[in-house]
Amino acid sequence: MKIMSETIKKIKLDTTSYCSWCFEKTEHTLVVQNFFKRNIYQCSGCKNSTVECRYCSHMSKSTPSEETLKTIKKARRMDDKEGKILGIIGKATSAFAKIDQSWNNELCAEHDGSIASFKSLTLSINDISEYETLFVREQKNLLKPAKHVAYAGAGIASATAIIGTGGGAGAVAAAIGNLGVLGAAGTGATISGLSGAALTSASLAAIGGSVAAGTVLITASGGALGGVLGGVLANKFHGDDPSFCIKKLRDVKESEDKTIFINGFTQKNETDFHDWQVEQLFFGLKHSIYGVTWDAKSNASLGATFAGGVSKQSAKAAFMALGKKGGVKAATKLGAAGTILFVSDLISNPWHSAMLRASQAGAQLAESISRTSGQKFNLVGHSLGCRVIYYALAALGSKKHKYVHDVILLGGAVGKDDEKGWMDAISSIDGKLYNCYSKQDMVLNRMYKIANANLSAPIGYYPIPFNIEKIVNIDCSDFVDSHMSWKSNYADILKLVYPDVRDNT
Repeated sequence: MKIMSETIKKIKLDTTSYCSWCFEKTEHTLVVQNFFKRNIYQCSGCKNSTVECRYCSHMSKSTPSEETLKTIKKARRMDDKEGKILGIIGKATSAFAKIDQSWNNELCAEHDGSIASFKSLTLSINDISEYETLFVREQKNLLKPAKHVAYAGAGIASATAIIGTGGGAGAVAAAIGNLGVLGAAGTGATISGLSGAALTSASLAAIGGSVAAGTVLITASGGALGGVLGGVLANKFHGDDPSFCIKKLRDVKESEDKTIFINGFTQKNETDFHDWQVEQLFFGLKHSIYGVTWDAKSNASLGATFAGGVSKQSAKAAFMALGKKGGVKAATKLGAAGTILFVSDLISNPWHSAMLRASQAGAQLAESISRTSGQKFNLVGHSLGCRVIYYALAALGSKKHKYVHDVILLGGAVGKDDEKGWMDAISSIDGKLYNCYSKQDMVLNRMYKIANANLSAPIGYYPIPFNIEKIVNIDCSDFVDSHMSWKSNYADILKLVYPDVRDNT
């Protein structure tokens, strides 16, 4: 940046404050002194230019550095061979980047509502139910609240990978990589290879306002969890799904064992997790119990649709009915074309909305878990709740510390064949992953395949086909007769998972 005079060069009036580019508390060096407008500084961490917030001593964004500009441009570029969909996405991504990257912002990240608090970004929590404390606002949001666009820009591209492949983390990261978000930055280094302030600044510049792209980033780069970047992305997620909540259901102080239940399809009597608790207590496990709610509207809609199961004849009709909730195109084109041509319609369909939200919920759960210390959790999920667990494990997999002991998946709506994805997932656990499947689960056998254009086969109907000691497949076909009967048989499933544990021990 051009310096106004040699005298100003020598002044070097430094200030220490939080930076709205990298969100770190850093030293900001004066580079341009102005008399009728704010002085221009440079952050010592991310090297972007900053100016003082109009309302506090924190620093707002000014001109991006050359590296950040190149990263933004890289994220805008589309690969022509990806065709029409990515051409449309490119326009959305470009527009988002232009809106997000204004120069000489009036407000810092606290006052413009981007985050609740700079200090909370690295906050540790004693209990995962305290996750909401990350979003206690210290300063008033001076901009009008804006609804998140969850799957805008690069995030829409990730939707094609999430739906089309069954949700392998590698495939999702690859889709975003095609857009440059996880690809080469302007310096030739990959974003995932950066660290500290540079990583946060470059990554957030690339994803712009896309919550879905942020989900992919945090699940593909678990090192962000529990730190500044994870905190910033958690703030982006917060409020996008108002139903997301981690509830403490039962506190057993004499035991260190903790179990987290994650619902998938739900019915009216299942939203308080009473069904899970009764079955676990009946078996005799004395654990502290938590429940995760997410995308409640879609899961309730799906639960009502499939409460009575689905016959071979009604499977396609049921999906068509769901599709109409997302748009006529989504209802009529997916099965016939065998590919996803109308992603913007599909994400409004309750099935696909829940599939996409699962990755976000998984990232949020992983972020919460990673902020605890010295605690181990057992994760238990049903249906799309298993998908939430899959993404949580993917995010936690790159952490050195293992936060998860055992994982129990009931009727999982997750693809079985992504070997790398499953290897990454089990790398985050120190116990075993129990995949419980049933050949009587016709919702998974028929609806899952139709909804995913026959590109993915679900673990809730098939065993996970990898001969790994940590993965234990349990055939429940003899007694689980439908997709909605998994939880009512949970105590019997626990007898198969833990045959040496007696009742009331």
